[in-house]
Amino acid sequence: MFANDKLPGTLGATLLVHPRTDRTHRAAADEAVAALRHGTLGVNCWSAFDFLPGCTPWGAHPGHTRQAIGSGIRFVHNAFMPEDVEKTVMRAPFAPVPHGLFTGSPSLSPRPPYFVTTRTGRTTKERLTACATDPRASRLPGILASPLRG
Repeated sequence: MFANDKLPGTLGATLLVHPRTDRTHRAAADEAVAALRHGTLGVNCWSAFDFLPGCTPWGAHPGHTRQAIGSGIRFVHNAFMPEDVEKTVMRAPFAPVPHGLFTGSPSLSPRPPYFVTTRTGRTTKERLTACATDPRASRLPGILASPLRG
């Protein structure tokens, strides 16, 4: 597989699967997820989203050594402490509202702020940055409302 054999690193990968393909070729999609040798796999979302909850294991696929460290040799954020973690898979809708209605993957999620076509992406990111540098509960309503307008 190209991603396993040719691309460097095993920390994370993103796999985009159209809802129609997922329905008609579910076994093949599941096999592709199982075959990818990456510690974090995002299906229809950026693999780094798995880092955000803080409780899901995040790290490189097993197999690296201290002599060939690659993407790392351990997982972090392993709050529930499962042993021998190979990978964490996070799935998301294929398309946000309203486009999900047309792709067969309806969702209530707004357009993500990192999409190029999101009108309020910059505002959302500025508000997130301000909250990261000066965390206050009063900032949360503005952060949550901004993507809904985008």
